[in-house]
Amino acid sequence: MSKSIFSYKETIKEIIEWDVFNWSRALVFWESLNIDLSSGKRVLEIGSRNGGLSLYCALKGASVVCSDLNGPSEEAKQKHQLYGVSSQIKYEKINALDINYFSYFDVVIFKSVLGGVGRNNKIENQIKAISQMHKSLKKGGHLLFVENLSASTLHQILRKNFISWSKYWRYISHKEMNEFLSDFNTVNTTSFGISGAFGRNEIQKKILGYVDKILLEKFLPKKTNYIIAGVAVK
Repeated sequence: MSKSIFSYKETIKEIIEWDVFNWSRALVFWESLNIDLSSGKRVLEIGSRNGGLSLYCALKGASVVCSDLNGPSEEAKQKHQLYGVSSQIKYEKINALDINYFSYFDVVIFKSVLGGVGRNNKIENQIKAISQMHKSLKKGGHLLFVENLSASTLHQILRKNFISWSKYWRYISHKEMNEFLSDFNTVNTTSFGISGAFGRNEIQKKILGYVDKILLEKFLPKKTNYIIAGVAVK
């Protein structure tokens, strides 16, 4: 099957997977900064699982190492095959705390990884993971990320009561993310999403996401956002 048969909407869903409307705003942000992911560029996706961001980069032309702690899922491999990009992608088991590459990649990319890395309130692991990503990048290389924020007190209460894995997940703040990235030469971040987190399905999340984008984000402080996206240059 050729990647050309898939609609833009279908492709974005395969890349982002969940809470698609809100988290896909990271793609818009990255693309506004003209990050080069063309043929010849080497990319590492950390914490890939189902290979969404690897698909995104491979469709741009890059050669990708799609990695996860225990290796990417079979779904990732099938997805890449369906889109005709398997020849551009290698699959590896990589621990974000011990990346065995040095000054090798043009781009390192991840989505919703730091919370799991910092499980049980281990901020030192989050710091180390970013340090390892920095090490693996070439000078001038780009770190692209989109991550969960601690957000408002209401977000924190609802997560604790309705999301089972939030008991060990370590959500980060804006300030912490900037501190994690202190070794990079330049950092450009944005944050978004407020009520979108409260949707119970993709339709509700999309509707609430529109409300956030059009209205709430204009009036509520950044500390109420639940998603941060950014680009850091080594």
